[in-house]
Amino acid sequence: MYFSIALLIALVGGLPVFISDTKKEDKGAAYIIMAILFTLFGWLILYIGLPSTAWPLLGFYSGLLCIWWIVAAFVAGVMSDEITHAAWFPGVLLVVIIFTAIGSSPMFGNTDDYASLIGKFDTKNQKHWSQEIQPLDPTHLRLVPDSVAIYLAKTSITEDGNTLGSQFPLATKYTTLQKIRDNYFYLIPLDFKNWRVWTSTDGVPGYVKISATDPNAKPILVTHKKMKYTPEAFFGDNLERKLYRKYRNFIFEDWAFEEDDNGNIFWVIAACKPTIGYGGLVVEGVILFNPETGEDEFVSIEKANSDAKYAWIDRIIPAEIVNNYIDNWGKYKDGWWNANWYHVNIVEGETPTINYSIDGRCVFVVPITSDNNDDEAMAGLMYCDARTGKFLYYTTSGGGTEQDIIDAVNAEVKYKKWHASNQIIYENVYGTLAALVPVIGSNGTYQGLAIVKTENRKVALGATPQEALIEFQKLLMNIGGQISTEVTQQDISFQGKVARIGWDISATGKQYYLYFNEFSFSVMVTSTLQSELALTKEGDLVEIKYIDSKQASVIAKYFKNLTLHLQMSSNEQSVYNQNVQRRDSLQSHKNLEDFKDKLNNMSESELKQLMESQKKK
Repeated sequence: MYFSIALLIALVGGLPVFISDTKKEDKGAAYIIMAILFTLFGWLILYIGLPSTAWPLLGFYSGLLCIWWIVAAFVAGVMSDEITHAAWFPGVLLVVIIFTAIGSSPMFGNTDDYASLIGKFDTKNQKHWSQEIQPLDPTHLRLVPDSVAIYLAKTSITEDGNTLGSQFPLATKYTTLQKIRDNYFYLIPLDFKNWRVWTSTDGVPGYVKISATDPNAKPILVTHKKMKYTPEAFFGDNLERKLYRKYRNFIFEDWAFEEDDNGNIFWVIAACKPTIGYGGLVVEGVILFNPETGEDEFVSIEKANSDAKYAWIDRIIPAEIVNNYIDNWGKYKDGWWNANWYHVNIVEGETPTINYSIDGRCVFVVPITSDNNDDEAMAGLMYCDARTGKFLYYTTSGGGTEQDIIDAVNAEVKYKKWHASNQIIYENVYGTLAALVPVIGSNGTYQGLAIVKTENRKVALGATPQEALIEFQKLLMNIGGQISTEVTQQDISFQGKVARIGWDISATGKQYYLYFNEFSFSVMVTSTLQSELALTKEGDLVEIKYIDSKQASVIAKYFKNLTLHLQMSSNEQSVYNQNVQRRDSLQSHKNLEDFKDKLNNMSESELKQLMESQKKK
């Protein structure tokens, strides 16, 4: 295939030599020599480069033809001792290529096309994050960043005298996060180390699965596979070269190594095409490739999302395309002149992070910030469904950038020689927008979880998620200091008699657990809320306010023992009242700001409905 294409381009590429004043025999000899050389060099270039034909003018193929025409025109000029009309061949083609490239630029009337790749956004349809982002599910916290997963995977192929890694090292470049049967794993394939291993073995034996939620879980080394086609295999067994033979009309992006629900392994490759000249890549679908059998299948986005057979595929849209779409929208949504001259309301996306929604769907979460380096605030969060490519923009009430969050965590743990990982996951924690950041030790191992309140970059740190959540609850409940001002509908007040009470001690201090016959869950109360806790016993009438997190143990925000009649001193009562007034003032201000946000985000029909309801009152 490579040879035949190279030969065709070479035969056409040598034609300008005939436009010269030399003898026909000399022209023929020069043409044959150039055709042979062009074919050999072209064959090598195409074999190594694997250029796609999806680009305008067949992409690199037209560029290679232009190079051959330049060489042929030069030879024709040398043979004629003057510049000949042969120069028109490469000249015209080069002008066409250049104008096609320039025409792909947003400068030439394409700003709307680039901005609309993400889907048109109406500010009336933007929704405040607290309206839709579901509360944190602590049972599926992704505690293991990819760096820790790679560290754990390396230990699994070298421990207990295992020498597998000497022949088949980890292909860490293709580390893939995936949901497999309601559990979350990183998959890292093994690959051939070199030519000698490729020629002396009959395939790569497997891959490593690492839990993405449990840093203490032992990695699973899968060794019963025989993968013939891999990225580091040679000649026809090379994965990209194998796919290129059939799918050279696509541009390959995001090589993900995934496992279906039956344990079969596939490479899932996004198949893309440009839509705005050389720009505006869109995903047409994915190529599913079995590295053991060499079987492949192209699945369109529509089919992948409508056929349950492909429900195991986590992502179809590459992170790079998500990032490009957001940046193009943020820069060009108000036109080219604004993007390059006025610079009003230009935003950009930070690093796309994979997360999973409450229903298990894979999404990219991208913080949106101003492109002004002096503006350190987060304007919102962009969510992209990794299977459908649908974008949703959630406005937020400020917050730090990714670097601000990492710096805040590092400031808390640097004395232990720990550091924040680059994995930042945004969650709704007790009605507050928070960033979850795993903390890594100097040896690359997981040390704990930091929960950062994005609004003020306050950090709660715990060795376990439970401890981190307790510390975060303490942070929110610190009435005299920074308090939670986010609107939440989850607070519930209750009065009842304590049926059982217990306590334990962890790194975060003493926690009490209260059980009431009216509930099917326990209520956890920290000793910082009230000193009355230590005197509370079964049968006491108490009043609590708790966050209905739908978990086996919920966290109390307020506790008062009504059986005991302990009273504060006048000074204590005065300080307490001042703190309550301060909290209520901040909450009222926040409620007003959130109401303004929601009012701005209402549709026309919602505004009319609100006005009608006010008239009735």
